Amino acid sequence: MWQTRIKIILITTFLLGMGLWLFVFSWTWLQDARRLDESAAMVEGRVIRSSAKRLSRGGHSYTLVVEYAPVKHATITKEFDVGGGDFTTAQETGKAKVTYVPQEPQISRVTNFDVLPFQVLLGLGGLMLLGGMVCLVHACSGRTRPGTI
Repeated sequence: MWQTRIKIILITTFLLGMGLWLFVFSWTWLQDARRLDESAAMVEGRVIRSSAKRLSRGGHSYTLVVEYAPVKHATITKEFDVGGGDFTTAQETGKAKVTYVPQEPQISRVTNFDVLPFQVLLGLGGLMLLGGMVCLVHACSGRTRPGTI
């Protein structure tokens, strides 16, 4: 009986923890992307550092560290994940176009990535939260029987 309870607690904790993290991460990313699409300003930044890494499945991951000066704000230095085209352009010119939210210039991007993967993560996080809540209700109801999960 106690082994079943421990399984339920572990499964519930995993589903609620990971579900909440995925949901908050993707929700924040999507809200920032929406704000950048709606009311963004653009400034040219200076590339300080760049790196490209080969991924295990054959793709590449590109990052740029860019220093940019938003209008009426202090200079900001930030690391960005970027697409291959923006990476190549930045390598050639030493500059990158940074889009930012005027009221909060630390919310910024160089590459406008597709939102679909983050929408999928949001849905997955929601499903995991729902599953965790079902497990929690199941555990609290006391209807577990020995030998079942």
